Parts: sequence; C-alpha cells; structure tokens
Amino acid sequence: MELTQVRYFLALCRTLNFSRAAEESHVTQPAFSRAIQRLEEELGGALIFRERTLTRLTELGREMRPHFETMVEAAEAARTLAAARQKNVPRSLRIGLGPGIPATPITGPVAEILRVLPGTEIHFTEAPSGTLVDNMLADGLDCALLPDEAPLPERLNRWPIFTDSATLICPESHPLARHNQCTLADLEGQTLLLGDGCGSFGERLAQMAATPVRTQRMRASAAQMQELVRAGLGLALLSSRASIAPPLAARAFVDPVLERQILLTAVAGRPMNQAAAGFVRLCRAQSFG
Repeated sequence: MELTQVRYFLALCRTLNFSRAAEESHVTQPAFSRAIQRLEEELGGALIFRERTLTRLTELGREMRPHFETMVEAAEAARTLAAARQKNVPRSLRIGLGPGIPATPITGPVAEILRVLPGTEIHFTEAPSGTLVDNMLADGLDCALLPDEAPLPERLNRWPIFTDSATLICPESHPLARHNQCTLADLEGQTLLLGDGCGSFGERLAQMAATPVRTQRMRASAAQMQELVRAGLGLALLSSRASIAPPLAARAFVDPVLERQILLTAVAGRPMNQAAAGFVRLCRAQSFG
C-alpha cells in the first residue's frame, strides 16, 4: 500500500467524483482509477460504490477512511518536523488549555516535538474559552484545546481529538473512596464544589438533578480544587484525564454520564511555525483513547 494511493482515496472521499478527485490530485483519471483499484485489491474489497450518477463509500470505505486520514496526518507531521530540524532557529509552541482541560492527554505530542526539535520553548496558558479564543485571534497562541460547548468564531479550525468525562474526587478516607463507581444518588448529603476552571461538570449535574444538590462555588482552578477537596471542604467533579495525587481518590462518575468533546482549535489560514504545525498534525494523527 502506497501513501499516494491513500491520498487519492481521501480525495475521492471529499469529492465523490473521480474526475474532480483526479484533477485535485494532478493525475489523469485513468491513472487515478487504477490506483484506487490496486488499493481495493490490496484491501480485499471495494471501497467505492460506483453507478452512473452516484458515487459513495462502501462500508469498508467508511471504516478505512479515518485510518487513512491518520496515516496521512502522521506522514505530514513527520515531514514538517524533519524540515524544521534542518533549520537552526528559535522555536516556540504556545498552547491554550480551556477550563478543566489538563495537559496530560497531549504530553505525547509535546514530547515528540521536544525530541525532534530540542530547545523548543513550550508555553501553556490556562484561561476561560473566550480569553483563549481572543488570544489566538491576536496571535498570542498557536492553538488551544477547548470544550465543544464553547462558542467559536468561524475563523477557527477545529478538530475533535478526545472525549472527556467526569470523575469524582474525594479524600482517600471518604466512604465514597470504597466505591468503584459513583452516581448522583451517592452525593446525597455531600457538598459538591463548583469551580470556574473545572470543566462545568458540577454545574451540569446540578442542573440535571431532579432534587437540589448541595453545592459550594469556588473561584478555583482544577489544581486548587484538589487542594480544597484534600482539606475536606467537599467533593469535586474533574476531568477523568487529570492527574490526581494521593491522598485523593478518583472514581468514575457513571449516572448520569457527563461527557464533553475536546477540540483542538487554531486560526484558519494563519501560517504556523514548524513546531506548532507539527504539534497540530501529531494531535490529529494520535489516538487519545
């Protein structure tokens, strides 16, 4: 299987038209069709259903498309980073993190940038979604991880990179620490701490609950919220991807399920330095699980 064949197939996915896809790929239509046919032969099945006036993906084509997109993104990331390595110029990578979004899921791509481009300065900025959007538009950030509920202007590209879910944080000595999972019913008689920088899981739960949940609002970040829970002021709902240090316990919150899609965002059409461009491609190519 050649990467060129994969690129041809993805062009066909976008256009659903052999002539336009061949033109976009700068090859003749017969050469384009032969490449798609060879790819289908290697995979052992049809990728495209062809009729006189209809072209659509088969089930195999739909299944393979995200894998092929990941292949192309990974190849482009490698090419970008290899080119950047040849240039001995100062580099930086400025990443915004929206409310309650930890850096933990993206440490792999960051580590790869530092491995390939040693000396790159990494800057993290934690702020409300609106502030991060303004900073990106003002060229103060290269990209930002934002929740899908954040209002985003049309000028921003956005790519879903992982699904975030709520986990309940309590002291290891708390009775709920003995549970494998926790539910809304388990919070009866408990105080739930709400923080502006914690991802709005607690606020959503309070709105969904049929009976009032005892809450206490704190103007605190996710890290500060852990300190408050550790001090015995209440419980908190944080990202399941956050690093929780003893003597705190983290338990999956399963009823109701509280999830949000996390998007990688960047200003559309704005040139990026090679460290930032490589980081974006690595994130898009990586499976975050």
